[in-house]
Amino acid sequence: MITLLQNRWIAHVGLMCLYVMLYFSLPVYAATIYVGNQESNSLSVIDSTTKEVTHTIPLSSKKPHNLVASLDGKYLYIANVGSHNVVVFDTKTNREVVSIPAGTKTHGVSVTPDGQYLYTANVGENTVSVISLAEQKVIETIPVGKKPMLTVFSPDGHYAYVSNGGSADISVIDTWERKTVQDVFAGKDAMGITITPSGRELWVTEGGEDQVTVIDTVTRVVVAELSLGKDTHGLAMTSDGKIAAVANRGDDTISFIDVQRRVPVETISVGKRPDIPVFSPDNKELYVTSRDTETVEVIDLSTYTVIASIPVGKDPHGIVAIP
Repeated sequence: MITLLQNRWIAHVGLMCLYVMLYFSLPVYAATIYVGNQESNSLSVIDSTTKEVTHTIPLSSKKPHNLVASLDGKYLYIANVGSHNVVVFDTKTNREVVSIPAGTKTHGVSVTPDGQYLYTANVGENTVSVISLAEQKVIETIPVGKKPMLTVFSPDGHYAYVSNGGSADISVIDTWERKTVQDVFAGKDAMGITITPSGRELWVTEGGEDQVTVIDTVTRVVVAELSLGKDTHGLAMTSDGKIAAVANRGDDTISFIDVQRRVPVETISVGKRPDIPVFSPDNKELYVTSRDTETVEVIDLSTYTVIASIPVGKDPHGIVAIP
């Protein structure tokens, strides 16, 4: 005869088996990857689960370069170097909403932490445009260094940091006063830029020196220089700030860096002229545009191996991952 205790044990084992079955049947954490294709003036949409392009959408503007998502993921903001504007793109309907004129050769676009403004780095006129999303127009133009590339913000939104490829420095903008308050040395061909989750450090790539520079945001001085591959360019950091990825365009590699220890942990070959990397929202994969193979390369971070090569449009550049 089965006792009450044995019944409970059998039920417990049954539940454990059910939990295991459910765990292994759950789908992987899905995201949608958006890629701007400069030479085909289009946007590729990739399903991160199937690793396939689900849509290829023609754009009205020329040479979509860098792109960023709104805080809620409902919109993409696409900077176009060929038509000097930002396109607002609805990710639900896969349609353009509006085109907002910006500065000459609009290279980079970033969203302020409050989600109300866009800052564009205008490489053709050495300025940053401040765009009000409510008004859908430029409300301020701020002079910065030479050949501004990209912009990131302090977590509280008080400061914007602009990488200037032509003047080898970082322009610090006080966003409350909307003016440049300081220029900080970085290195030749400063381009990729990100800020740690704490806001304490800026990480900047210098392609002309094959390195990444780390800048303390409090003292605003360089505190470390990391030698990597040739022509360091695009830069991304995991949401927890533990790992950074750098695309080395000159030797077709990606370097992965332990952020706390400031040391490379792995360098792998990937594509041809890898450009802009982005981590998946769960930090398990890295997606990087490979311009000369016209693909997006997918890297599994548990093994640091390329697990997919996804054909996209001509000359892919900017890339965004949205949950």
